[in-house]
Amino acid sequence: MPTSDLSAQVTELRHRRREIRRELARVRWWRRLVQARKDLVIAQLADVAELERLGMDDAWEALAADAPTTAELSGAVWPDAESATPASVEALQSLDARLQSYEDRVSDNLEMVTGQMVRALGQQRRVSTPPRGGDHG
Repeated sequence: MPTSDLSAQVTELRHRRREIRRELARVRWWRRLVQARKDLVIAQLADVAELERLGMDDAWEALAADAPTTAELSGAVWPDAESATPASVEALQSLDARLQSYEDRVSDNLEMVTGQMVRALGQQRRVSTPPRGGDHG
């Protein structure tokens, strides 16, 4: 294969690899958000009043003197507390499973393109590098 064709192939593979890596980063970002939202929904389903009734010993009360209360935190994190249901958790788990599947496919594609690029770079190097020494026929 001519050197110019190999150079074009390597350039194309680098471009594809960069795009795949960008998509993989985007998918991972969305997965982190979905997982965080699922954690928030699960925490929201916890009984805040029960958490407040657990009480704290004196040392913890001293440490938490300026800390926001559970009710303040709940109000800030979940302004619409009525929206969390066990079905919300299931929906988020399903969404995360689909994102995981897509992430796996994108990762596999990245591995494949990287392998193709490495082979093309090796072929390009063999074609463009003159043999060392003489013929040992």
